[in-house]
Amino acid sequence: MSRVTQHVLLVLVGLATAVMLVKGTYLNYVKPSLLPWLAVAAVVLVVLGLSGVVGELRGAAEGGHGHAHRSGLPWLLLVPIALVAFVVPPPLDARGTNPPPAAVSTPTLRPFPPLPPGPAPEVPLPEAVMRAAADSAHSLDGRTITLTGFTVHRSSGVDLGRVVIVCCAADAQLARVHLSGVGSDAAAGYPEDTWVRVTGRIRPGSSHVEDGFIPTMDVTEAIRVDKPKNAYAY
Repeated sequence: MSRVTQHVLLVLVGLATAVMLVKGTYLNYVKPSLLPWLAVAAVVLVVLGLSGVVGELRGAAEGGHGHAHRSGLPWLLLVPIALVAFVVPPPLDARGTNPPPAAVSTPTLRPFPPLPPGPAPEVPLPEAVMRAAADSAHSLDGRTITLTGFTVHRSSGVDLGRVVIVCCAADAQLARVHLSGVGSDAAAGYPEDTWVRVTGRIRPGSSHVEDGFIPTMDVTEAIRVDKPKNAYAY
């Protein structure tokens, strides 16, 4: 591969990154807080690539020789770069997450802050899972809350799931709440990976180490909703 080709590939990788930032598809791979770093990386790659191309062409012109018989095979590297920029895979769902660890350690109990006021405040699903497992203040007890996620059908019934990433899609894990009660039938009637908003109460004492701290929610209402633009939780 010629040095000019290497520099051109740098430019194209930078441009592909910039395209994903503009279109917002980078959210399928990493968390939003990495946006500034990706923007800087895109600019650096384009600047380095362009300066390298200019330098190589200038040196070839001054030296009076060219490279007329280069192989075109390195340019096949453009194919995956173009695919990354313009053919965007969907965000991970339950099937694309990492399996849960074989042994789940019991989290340290600590008091969580009170839930937001209101008859059924919206609570992020992973937060509800953590509160059920580790909240010594029992802030969920007796409170009706609203959770949003996608349906996950299991042999034991239907769960509400949300993919959680710490840094990027490579470390994705699935947070789940088991749905029960009169409203769970509506959620169970939706196909796998259908986004729904459920209202109900987390059953006290339903989060156990044996099942990976998946609490049970007694659902009173389940409504189908559109898939959010950013499907991950953080």
